[in-house]
Amino acid sequence: MGAAIGEVFAESEWRVALVASSSWSHAFICDKTWRMRPDTAGDRRLYDAMTKGDLEPWTGTSLDQIEDAGRQELLNWFPLLGAMHAFGRPIPNWSEFVETDVFNSNKVFATFEA
Repeated sequence: MGAAIGEVFAESEWRVALVASSSWSHAFICDKTWRMRPDTAGDRRLYDAMTKGDLEPWTGTSLDQIEDAGRQELLNWFPLLGAMHAFGRPIPNWSEFVETDVFNSNKVFATFEA
């Protein structure tokens, strides 16, 4: 879906902002961490893949795995990364991973070249 969106907007005369807004894994819905911590190891795996432009770990992640890690809000990022690959900009020009148990979920920020 993201790649199709990227292809359509790449041919458009309009300036478009694609935004993925959410935290990543959420402790309160992550049973495997006793609902105490986010799935930081899994978040790091996807973050590292994103910063390398490696889409395979993303496309290889099933909905069951997303739900198991409390990553439902991360579903916003899947089409964004697909679109960035379609644009030929698979690697963010800036990104930050903020690991935190305080706010019950890890935070990720990224920008991609226009």
